[in-house]
Amino acid sequence: MKQNAKKVIALAILVIVSLAALAGCGKAADNKTGADAKKSSAQTQTIKIGTLQTDDILPLWVAQSEGVAKKSGINLDIITFQSAQEQIAAMTAGEIDGMMTDMVVPMQLTAGGTPVKAITVMQGAPAGIVAAKKSGIKEIKGLAGVKTGASSATVIEYILDKALSDAGVAEKDIKVEEIKKLPVRFEMLNSGKIKAAGLPWTFYTLAVAQGATPLVDQEMASQYTSTVLEMSDKFLSNAQAAAQVKALLSAWDQGVDKINANPNSYQELLASKANLPAPLKKAYQVRTYPKSALPEQSQVEDVANWMVQKGYLKKSIAYNDFVYSQK
Repeated sequence: MKQNAKKVIALAILVIVSLAALAGCGKAADNKTGADAKKSSAQTQTIKIGTLQTDDILPLWVAQSEGVAKKSGINLDIITFQSAQEQIAAMTAGEIDGMMTDMVVPMQLTAGGTPVKAITVMQGAPAGIVAAKKSGIKEIKGLAGVKTGASSATVIEYILDKALSDAGVAEKDIKVEEIKKLPVRFEMLNSGKIKAAGLPWTFYTLAVAQGATPLVDQEMASQYTSTVLEMSDKFLSNAQAAAQVKALLSAWDQGVDKINANPNSYQELLASKANLPAPLKKAYQVRTYPKSALPEQSQVEDVANWMVQKGYLKKSIAYNDFVYSQK
């Protein structure tokens, strides 16, 4: 009897231990599943990026179309806007997480209560300056006292001011004719209604192809400023931000490698995504792109100081408040 009792007790203990072990395994499995779910959620996070119809964001279009972004752990939703105003409104409303833009816009957003930070440079300057075909103007200093089609408080006005200042033109002789809509500005230049204009590269390239004289080309303009990828502080404050930014920059870099290996193989994708005008679809040369890197401090500070000087900002924005630094 005693032996039988001992066997029963031993069997009971074995059952209890086995059940406990099974429960523990179940709990561990649950924890692992939860961790995996959390990880999976972070990896499949959709990031909404706003852009205009421009080639600056081409590496991300490549990353999206060729599955590079998903392999990097993110879903890219790239939303194309018809105007900078619409894109800024979407950023302000929190409808997008980030945007391709110049250095002027993010300073305006931050000063206006929608703080954003640059995570990388995307391309050189987004625009250049041209003179109309029959204007007789052959160099930048020829714009002294001449009204140039542009839009105030924009990067094009900044490039114009910097280029004319470097050419020795006095500030009082730098004139801007306010023409906000780019197609209207382009047509006025083409028809000779204005003698010069600041234009983004697609319009700039088309204008030069049709006889306009380049005054500030990409190489010159890029000494002054760059386009940047800006993310909202709201996005950057989430728990997965560091991993998501790393994945986004990885996708950018892989897109850059693909383009730089054979730029013109992406001509068709660019023409489709940027909605290039018909005359440009085959003639537009795809540019090469830089790997991810923060913008130069000197460029950021120069833009901020110019905005203060022009009265577009009440106080300058420090470099560390303009860029995102991964910790």
